[in-house]
Amino acid sequence: MAITPYTIAVPDEHIDQLNQKLQQATFPDELDAAGWDMGVPLADMKRLVTTWENFDWRAQEKKLNEQLNQFTVPVSVDDFGELEIHVLHHRSGNPRAIPLLFMHGWPGNFLEATKLIPLLLKDDGGPAFDVVAPSLPNYGFSQGVQKKGFGLAQYAETAHKVMIALGYDQYVIQGGDWGSVIARTMTAYYSKHIQAIHLNTIPVSPPYPWHSPLSFLKSLISVPFSAKDRACISRTFEYVTKGSAYLLQQGTRPQTLGYGLQDSPVALLAWIYDKLHSWSDAYPWTDEEILTWVSVYYFSRAGPTASIRIYYESLAQKPEGVSKWMSMAQMFDARAPANVRFAVAQFKVEIFQWPMAWYRAIGNVVKETEFERGGHFAAWEVPELVAGDLKEFLGKGGPAYAVIEGKDGY
Repeated sequence: MAITPYTIAVPDEHIDQLNQKLQQATFPDELDAAGWDMGVPLADMKRLVTTWENFDWRAQEKKLNEQLNQFTVPVSVDDFGELEIHVLHHRSGNPRAIPLLFMHGWPGNFLEATKLIPLLLKDDGGPAFDVVAPSLPNYGFSQGVQKKGFGLAQYAETAHKVMIALGYDQYVIQGGDWGSVIARTMTAYYSKHIQAIHLNTIPVSPPYPWHSPLSFLKSLISVPFSAKDRACISRTFEYVTKGSAYLLQQGTRPQTLGYGLQDSPVALLAWIYDKLHSWSDAYPWTDEEILTWVSVYYFSRAGPTASIRIYYESLAQKPEGVSKWMSMAQMFDARAPANVRFAVAQFKVEIFQWPMAWYRAIGNVVKETEFERGGHFAAWEVPELVAGDLKEFLGKGGPAYAVIEGKDGY
């Protein structure tokens, strides 16, 4: 199989089925003045479902197909055979352009890259980029996996082999959510190919004394924490105690949850919209944005249940018959080789945050930025900030300038 141009074309019967299910939707009641305290408000759901019934998906398809350079890239993953990966691939036309791999997470998708790509291709005196934004396996229009055991190492292998297939032996990465986790996993296997990584979600373990005595002692020196540090820790505590139930469900019983997500577009809409609203920095989501986003999950090649299995697989023990494996716990404690330079960007309402000094445990952190606005979906909410930080990181005078020989972007 070869790299092939791709056009989004959801079958008519899938659109008809969606409309039939929406027309038959029933809703729970709601307590007075509940607002968002107990989840998505009833009025929001009724409005969105009614709008979805009359939503012109074909118009969205046309817009995306005209706006994006899409391909399917076949890659062979050890122990899992060949997968077709849906990829956005936009070249700057500059032979010295920096190859950038953009990776989304859950409940994100390839749409997150669509606001960032024009900014990175813009001729504004900064470095030029070739942008590659795949839909992860099990997401969007990429092929799903039919065999248990497809974990972080396999997602990492897939992303790396996509870049190799497109002709990029050396590259840099931008990642948030699972994209951040997978980027760090990739450094354990492909560090000679990865020269720099920009992260806007940075999951790390606190400096527990039994994990890293030196880091723990250094953290004691900085106590008492600044007001900003205390606010970061408080936000993470709030997320763990009040906002992470989805993680436990998806990490332990994804199949059980999956029946609702697969069969009920209303359940899928509520499950994802809850996070779009709660994890963003008062971003003014339009109904069109929300419904296009959720439709990508509903019409996805592997179905929405496949997208949540990464939580289960990353928390599982190494299964038999899988040669490469990295658990979430191992990733948390791993330190990338020194040749990989990191930029960490912490946005105002990221769902979990730590003092910036703690992020240095991930490896060679050469740039740290704290932004006063933006949330978990930074590339969508504040793409200009993400693009600007990337250009500072990799542009002239930046701490990762010219990390790829012959690819300085100028």
